[in-house]
Formats: sequence, structure tokens, C-alpha cells
Amino acid sequence: MKDKWYADNRDLIKWSVLINLAQNHQAKRILQIAYFRPCEFSNIEIEDRLLKLPKEVISHFRDIRNITEMHTDFHIDVLYEEFKDREKYQKAIVEYISSYPEEKCIVFLDPDTGLQPQKSKLGLEHVSNGEVREIWEHIKKGDIFVFYQHQTNRNGRPWVDEKQEQLSKAANIPVVSVKIAHGRSIAKDVVFFYAVKA
Repeated sequence: MKDKWYADNRDLIKWSVLINLAQNHQAKRILQIAYFRPCEFSNIEIEDRLLKLPKEVISHFRDIRNITEMHTDFHIDVLYEEFKDREKYQKAIVEYISSYPEEKCIVFLDPDTGLQPQKSKLGLEHVSNGEVREIWEHIKKGDIFVFYQHQTNRNGRPWVDEKQEQLSKAANIPVVSVKIAHGRSIAKDVVFFYAVKA
């Protein structure tokens, strides 16, 4: 997740879905796997001088770790390690989710776009099918797996069912076990898939 997109309308949906799921399933902790990639922010101009955005402004409005300060009945933690090496990051994810063996958790994968495309190159904005499978295998029974998926096309063709099926195959679970949450009246280009580990 690039920091420049933090706190947009999709985050309103994202965190509303996560909080409701945590409450409904009595989860004690939300583990956000942020797939964090920092951005270079544009400059501002004052009297023809180019100036960088103050660190305090960026920290207040675009630091994804700010979510951990939300007042809830459960804990929110963010895997904030920068995502640039897939293999290293995948190992960090497995270690991170394994460090909470006693608590029921929501394990939330939050890439920029979602699952790897079927017909084009895997990029840092995606999670691969194999990575999903490995993460699913490492979460414990009773945990809730949540996955951010952005719209995969702009031509109006249906895309949600295709990605739901791809996720079920990647995790090796029945497609009926993969539920969908969204907020179409706020942002219609995003859904959240979730499944409870049985």
C-alpha cells in the first residue's frame, strides 16, 4: 500500500469492514499486512519557491501506522516493513502472523491492487497465488483472513466473481467459504474478500 493513498474513501470502507468483522468474530487483534511502499510527494509553491511537504503534515495525513491509535476493543498492529523484496517480505509475514499464537486475529492483506493478474506480469502492487496459499496455511484455526481487491478492469466487465474464485483456488478452500464485503456507495471499485480458517 502506497502511503499517498492512505485515508481515502477506500480506507473508510476498509476499516469499517475490519472493525465489524473483528466485533462479529470476537477477534482480539487486527494484523494489517500493509505491503508498504513509500512515495515521493509533490512539492508546494510559495512565491515561486518549490518547497517539500513538511514531515509533520505527511505524518499526520499519510502515515499508515496512525490506525494503531484508533480506540477499539481490540488491538491493531501494522506490518510496516517496506515491501521491495517478495521473498524477504513473505518470510516477514509468516513470522509476524506466527507471533500471535494465543489470540484470535484478523489477518488482513492490503496490497495496492490485489491478487496477481491472470494474464499479465506480477508486480509489487499484487500478491501472488502462492503467497496467498502460504499465508493461509500459516494462520491458525479461527483466524479471519481478509484480502483487499481493487477493480481489475475498466471496461465494465464483471470482475468480482473471477477474483473470488482465484482467491479460493489460491488458498485451496471452497469458493463458498470466501465471503465478500464492500461499500459501493462510497467506492465501487474495491471489495474485501474474507474467510474464517476452519
